Amino acid sequence: MTRDGWRPLPAQILTLTLLLATLLPLATSQAQSSSDFSIPRVTSRPDIDGNVGSQEWQAATRVSLDIETSPGENIPSAVTAEAFLMEDGETLYVAFIAPDPDPSRIRAFYRDRDSIGRDDRIGIVLDTFNDQRRAFEFMVNPLGIQFDAIFDDINNNEDASWNAIWDSAGVIGATGYSVEMAIPLKQLRFNRSETDQIWGIGLVRHYPRDRPYRINNAPIELNGNCFLCEFDKASGFANIEPSRNLEIIPTVTATSIETRDPATGVTERASIDPEASVDVRWGITQDIYFNGTLNPDFSQIEADSPQLAVNETFSLFFPERRTFFLDGADYFNSYVNLVHTRNIASPDFGLKLTGKSGAHSYGVLSANDDVTSFLIPNSLSSSVASLGEIGSDIAIARYRYDVGNNSSLGTTITDRRGGDYENTVMSIDGVFELTDQDTLYVQTMRSESAYPDAIQTRYGQDASLSDSSTVLEYTHFDRTWDWRFQYFDYGRDFRADLGFLNRVDYKKEVYTVGRSWRWSGDSFFSRIRFAADYDRTVDQAGKVLEEEMEYFINMNGPLQSRLNGLFGGSKTYWNGKYFQEHFNQIDFGFTPTTNLQLGMLIRIEDVVDFANTRLGKSTRYGPDFRYQWGEHLQFDFDYSYQEFKSDGEHLFTARLADLRATYQFSSRSFLRFTLQSVDTERVPERYVRTVQRTNKELTSQLLYSYKVNAATRFYVGYSDAGFQNDSYDSIERTDRALFAKFSYAWLP
Repeated sequence: MTRDGWRPLPAQILTLTLLLATLLPLATSQAQSSSDFSIPRVTSRPDIDGNVGSQEWQAATRVSLDIETSPGENIPSAVTAEAFLMEDGETLYVAFIAPDPDPSRIRAFYRDRDSIGRDDRIGIVLDTFNDQRRAFEFMVNPLGIQFDAIFDDINNNEDASWNAIWDSAGVIGATGYSVEMAIPLKQLRFNRSETDQIWGIGLVRHYPRDRPYRINNAPIELNGNCFLCEFDKASGFANIEPSRNLEIIPTVTATSIETRDPATGVTERASIDPEASVDVRWGITQDIYFNGTLNPDFSQIEADSPQLAVNETFSLFFPERRTFFLDGADYFNSYVNLVHTRNIASPDFGLKLTGKSGAHSYGVLSANDDVTSFLIPNSLSSSVASLGEIGSDIAIARYRYDVGNNSSLGTTITDRRGGDYENTVMSIDGVFELTDQDTLYVQTMRSESAYPDAIQTRYGQDASLSDSSTVLEYTHFDRTWDWRFQYFDYGRDFRADLGFLNRVDYKKEVYTVGRSWRWSGDSFFSRIRFAADYDRTVDQAGKVLEEEMEYFINMNGPLQSRLNGLFGGSKTYWNGKYFQEHFNQIDFGFTPTTNLQLGMLIRIEDVVDFANTRLGKSTRYGPDFRYQWGEHLQFDFDYSYQEFKSDGEHLFTARLADLRATYQFSSRSFLRFTLQSVDTERVPERYVRTVQRTNKELTSQLLYSYKVNAATRFYVGYSDAGFQNDSYDSIERTDRALFAKFSYAWLP
């Protein structure tokens, strides 16, 4: 088999990258070395019960949260809070006292962890390397329910899928609420030092009332593109003694699946199938971590939220939820999603090393996969291909060098191969902070791929492919104006089989300019933004695929209301013809009471009927509501309806419903019932190809969960699934399952 050789990376983009790198200070981040306050070392541990006792916290440093940073711009806040901070060499202790003029309006409910985004909440953000690039977030609501996340300031991304093991508690009283937190230092990453360290620390209180108020300990300027740069600096954590930073998490899963063939009515019952696995997380140092997994259980406990995929030509994105891949996932981030670990479906093992030393960040991952699936993209559509039972070996490496105050240079390599199949991607990227308001993102990539006969035949792929791709984005953001230029150049034969890249063979330019108006106090609106966007897409041969003009309006007002409008049109190419599309979309929502949230999306458009190569008219609406009945019971309902006509006649109707009812017994346990339905009714005689008149899918799940912490968990549940098409008069059950899963975090 002949392979094309590696061609040089695009000369212009590589030259620009190197030029910008030399213009920026070639040094590690020159973060502030002085501190605004110190965190004292103590010898006694407070009881983490939510009651902030004066004796327990008398040695702590006190910091006031009294600056409203949103919607008001760094004005004295109407409510305040006081934070208490101290550490004992192994644990960071944080407490808050949050007075409230009307405690009856405090929004606090029992929820699963990471689900407190609509509640009152308070917490701390830790830039432990003081490099203004990555931070750990720890938030709790007034009942002590936890939220934690990794914030990546370079890529402006908050990853709430990361979970740490820490303690928290909260109490609501007659004058407000108080919370306490104990964060083991071994859950964090930082540089070890015999002298005092300097960390960036942000303290924040979210106060959702008529508006979602944010209150901080320090001003947050809107004229900058670096959030972590605004933090106060705290000194402390000197000469922390290394602890045994080891987590061993064995997991046992038992599943019994029953399958039924609707055509024959024959049911196949399976016996209980137990499996064991083990995960290891070892902090070699506080800034270098090893993760390993053996016979991993990558079963997904809860179903993904369904998405309507009728009249869509590109594959849909689903997020990663599996523990092994989530820890340290931010070390593999770059502008283009070259590492989407959900592509690794069924490994027998996985090994990962991530770390940071000074200005150097790195991550390597190795695994196998018994199921090899990947996207086959082109300029107008994409599909999912599979090698069946052919497995593959996977290797991923990422390195980043921090430059100046908030810039970086990086490289990524991904490799996947098995049998006659292989895909290798090499990438160079840079993020350059040109001014406090201006940032340039650059990434250039090269891939080489080989595909077996089955893939060549089914998808029209060549045996060997190689190509390059380049992306560039320049952004400007200040309190009044924002503008953006984007350039994408994806080669026809570029493939990134370990990432999420569902389109290639195109060049695209995007120009966006926006103007914002902001108000505080009693103004009806707190923010209005108007923006215009023009983009033009051609394939690599120069054929115009799309030319589009869009207008945006975004408003925020009373009752935590939002209104987002999108209007525009485009000239779109499909299957040898051009069509003039028009679209109008309104998305609005508000919170009329403490326990009720309502929303609605309406979209009316003239859009291509891709199945039949003609212009159609689509009407789509999607109401959603969240209702909290008391402190423990919550209902979530999302509904989407789409009616599609072409040439004035009905073509299809699609409905999607997702209902979830959750009873949260405490911060640790819940019982959830989920019902999901997707229903599509077509008019077959109006289709060029044969289609089913009826397609329905119905799934349900009953799940009980008990969590001691993020890693010690127990699940037991039942699920079933069924479908209906033209061969059946009603929903035919096809699968049902009983399952249980127990994992235990052993911290030797």
